[in-house]
Amino acid sequence: MELKPKNYIILFILFFAVLIGIQGYQLYNTYRLKQREILALVKKKLDNIDDANLIFDHNLLSKDIARDYYIKLVKKEITEDGLKHLYQTHAQKTSNELTKYVDSIFQPLGMHVMLRQEILGIYYKDALKPLVSGPITVYTTQGTFQHPMELSTSKWVTEKTETNKLEGRIESQEILYVFSVPRKTSYEVVNLDWILFKELTSLFISTLLILTAFIWLFYRTITNLRKQDKQIAVLHDVVDNISHELKTPVATLKIAASTLLKSPDKHIIAVIERQVSRLEQTLNPLNEHQTTSDSSPTTSDELKAIFSDFQLCNPTVKLIVELNATMQICLNSTDATTLFYNLMNNAIKYGATQLSILFEEQKNQLSIQVKDNGQGMAESELPYIFEKFYRIQKDNIHDTKGLGLGLFLVKNVIKKYGGEIKVISKLQQGTTFIVLLPR
Repeated sequence: MELKPKNYIILFILFFAVLIGIQGYQLYNTYRLKQREILALVKKKLDNIDDANLIFDHNLLSKDIARDYYIKLVKKEITEDGLKHLYQTHAQKTSNELTKYVDSIFQPLGMHVMLRQEILGIYYKDALKPLVSGPITVYTTQGTFQHPMELSTSKWVTEKTETNKLEGRIESQEILYVFSVPRKTSYEVVNLDWILFKELTSLFISTLLILTAFIWLFYRTITNLRKQDKQIAVLHDVVDNISHELKTPVATLKIAASTLLKSPDKHIIAVIERQVSRLEQTLNPLNEHQTTSDSSPTTSDELKAIFSDFQLCNPTVKLIVELNATMQICLNSTDATTLFYNLMNNAIKYGATQLSILFEEQKNQLSIQVKDNGQGMAESELPYIFEKFYRIQKDNIHDTKGLGLGLFLVKNVIKKYGGEIKVISKLQQGTTFIVLLPR
């Protein structure tokens, strides 16, 4: 089953949506893959930073120094806030050096990385409640974290036994101090989105070009199909028009030939010459190197010949023509023949036995009335009779043969010369066509 153009467009939209989905999925996967690669590289380089580095000599990460402060906290020699302030002070001291060190690693790679380590809490012995609640910043680079990611987590366990002399006694008491310190190291690639954008720019542009090319190809295909449809329609028009126009001269030639066989007659020979000439003029549009028609107006004698040839083919029809001997009409002979033959043949086709043609010269235009006594037309049909291929039908049945081109060709001829055509008709009362042409 052949699909309509609308269905093709719907299918294209569906396929295009699928293509966008596939390309979007590929872009997303590539984005995630590049993101993982960058973060893996950052993690690898950050893992090489050792807490024993000289940068951290004074950041309270030394086991002995940190443990001694924790013991002082247990002995209440310092407060929790005092310990936190101590960590904060030492973190600030190392911040500049740490920032320079981290930048020296990642700036050559075009990255801006921040690093931070925090103590989540300080637990004494097996207590469930922390001695000091966190988080406490141990060290950090300069800047504010927006979306920190975990680099590592660890738990530092340290212990120390102290011997304390009891007051007033010789013996001493050993006290075991055990501390558990969970820690977390975080990092953030500040310009991660910009790095990924630069990495994926070429892929994004190529995807955009592919989608644009797809749309352009579809547009060109639709445009070409429409052009072909128009060319086919034009070809059909030419074939239909020529086939319609050939009917009359062929019929006239057949009658003239049969008449000529009975008895030679110069009048019949003239009819044959005129019809052969009309055949040539009808076929001229098929040859682009020849002119399609003569531009000279039709004379009174040429009009008489048209009506004479029609009368020869339709001897039973009473044809009344009121024609001034010196009158001319602006139509060339081919167009005049098309106009009158189609109007007269159309009348006979619908039951006319009498035709009257009246020419009336007015101030700025020529009025031509073609009146018949045929079956006429319903008023509802009149707006459509000049449409191409339109044929009057009754109960969905066409009572007469034809393509429905006659009146369509008549209107085109009149339109070509800037004229106008009107029709007056009633059922069983005949039809009158009024043609107005410029003088």
